[in-house]
Amino acid sequence: MLNQISFRDLHDALLAHDGESVYAELLLPWLRTSGDQQTWLRSLGHREGAPVPLVTLEESWELYALSRVLDLLILGFQKPGPDAGWEGPQISMDEFLAFIKVLGLRSLTPASFSPFHHEIVDARVSDKTSPVPEIISCRWPCVMLGNLLVLRGGIELEANAKVLDPDLARSTTLYWAYRRKARPHRDLSHGWGSNSQWRTAFRRDYAIGNMQYFNVDGKYDLHAKGSELKEVLEAWPMA
Repeated sequence: MLNQISFRDLHDALLAHDGESVYAELLLPWLRTSGDQQTWLRSLGHREGAPVPLVTLEESWELYALSRVLDLLILGFQKPGPDAGWEGPQISMDEFLAFIKVLGLRSLTPASFSPFHHEIVDARVSDKTSPVPEIISCRWPCVMLGNLLVLRGGIELEANAKVLDPDLARSTTLYWAYRRKARPHRDLSHGWGSNSQWRTAFRRDYAIGNMQYFNVDGKYDLHAKGSELKEVLEAWPMA
């Protein structure tokens, strides 16, 4: 599965690339030499479970590396911010969509806001009385591998001040994200060495039927009660 050029190699190549067309000069050649990765990824997208499929630790690492590649590719669709020292790869939306399609990934652009499918890139106050935030712009789409969420879509929202605090939406730390330009972000690999960081497990969220499953490999049960909840709180490192 991983005996060709890996997603980690592609990530590093994207950082080093200084040409004009990252799609033609880097992504297309990589796609021609990464048949094993594409076959594995497609098979994973069709893997069945009860209801969530199993993945090996090595597969989780490779999914994490894929997420790092996508984090770089969407930088160009973001506004400048505190972490905007590099504009990101020069890639069009059509090229981005073509790349993920070859990998067996699919893009989604839900018309209504969904915490499962979306992350907030920007927000503004509206005088509308609707209790539901309205999407006014989609910067990049949600990316799925079968039922597995690979990348949340980046959107701009508009809502009544009683529904949404724009400053809070912009400044809240976005966890499980390695790199963003304008929003604070935190990833489990942050603080680890150049090699150790690539042994980070990918957070798996699934949409199966009408059910959504969050962080299926998580250590702690957020629905714990009684003595189970006490054990969770005692194990949780508090600042």
